Amino acid sequence: MTIILKGPYGLEHPSVKSVIEIAEEILDQNKFLNTDLLYNKAKRRLKLPRKGLLTIIQLLLNKKILVEGSKFTKESVLSNPFRKNIYNFVKTHLGAHFSIIRKEIFSDLEGKIGSAGQLIWHLEMLLKFNYIKPVKFKKYTIFIPIEMDEEIGIIFFLLRDDINKKIVNLLIEQDTIKKSDVHKLINEKRENIYYRINDLMNYNIISLIEEEGKELCLNPDKKELIVQIFKKMSHLFRQKILMEEKQQLRIKKI
Repeated sequence: MTIILKGPYGLEHPSVKSVIEIAEEILDQNKFLNTDLLYNKAKRRLKLPRKGLLTIIQLLLNKKILVEGSKFTKESVLSNPFRKNIYNFVKTHLGAHFSIIRKEIFSDLEGKIGSAGQLIWHLEMLLKFNYIKPVKFKKYTIFIPIEMDEEIGIIFFLLRDDINKKIVNLLIEQDTIKKSDVHKLINEKRENIYYRINDLMNYNIISLIEEEGKELCLNPDKKELIVQIFKKMSHLFRQKILMEEKQQLRIKKI
């Protein structure tokens, strides 16, 4: 008997789950996913109408649950501990770029850093299955969770810099500041401040007040968002410090 499907299909639909199970069986046999093979096996076993089955397979490909030519599904790709650690790191260290990920995830107890090629391979798998996405900023490639807006990812990246963070914090506290006073207020060299101010202006994080022309403020259109991101980064930083302190205590006890 042919099963009649009623759309639209979701990932929780019983027939969609059945197709995923058949795909996993193919992959368990150490085979690469071939959608023609998947179609033929599912057609024989599930007795689904051709159009409905093709729609389900296309749905799984579009959602990156399955990837043609891969040995993994979206779920099983995180079974590798390195990939899982990289993904968790990207989620908790928003705005991290390649070198930071390599240093933090691929460093052993002696401080030796693993190969760039190894990290590239794992990142490509996470990109392929839509867990993360890359964002280009100058010479850097930033990796952010797939659901995050690229502009927000760049703001997180810029606020990873301590001096940028001080500038933004100053503007949160004081609303407006003369451009020429910033380096004095945060006790940094003028040249270290000005190119950072230009970056923050280019990415619409801070603005010049038109009437004065020499005073800076947070971009009024994005002030609430910037403050939220700043608070989140401060919270994540405090969590990191607490975790490091707890780890040191455990080491001392040993």
